[in-house]
Amino acid sequence: MERPPRPGDLVSLDPERCVELLGAAPWVRIGFIADGAPSILPINVLLYDDAIFFRTAPGSKLGTAAASGTVAIEADGGDEEARVGWSVLARGEASIVTDPDVKEALFALPFEPWALPDENFFWVRIDVASISGRQIVRE
Repeated sequence: MERPPRPGDLVSLDPERCVELLGAAPWVRIGFIADGAPSILPINVLLYDDAIFFRTAPGSKLGTAAASGTVAIEADGGDEEARVGWSVLARGEASIVTDPDVKEALFALPFEPWALPDENFFWVRIDVASISGRQIVRE
């Protein structure tokens, strides 16, 4: 029999809750390898068609993420005063969106990243292979 969580315990989140939290996060971080070294950058994402999407410009470090293949997406949030929080980690394969129907569908969705890339931007799709999360409980 499993004991109930105690205040301060880390509790695993189910995948559906992880997706919910990831989709509601105002920004997330993407981790990838660029020029042989790890990089982590903030991005705004859109969840659509069981994948994670973001926009970037050619030649940017984020464009390198699309070419690197395997990436990690991390989001977190919490309340410092209440000392509660959560963290979600998704791993998957990044690729540049080339399908015109998918591009059209993405443009039809309500999405406006904080930083607008120039006119020569493209969409990156991350097909999620795994997603996990945890939260600190106080009750």
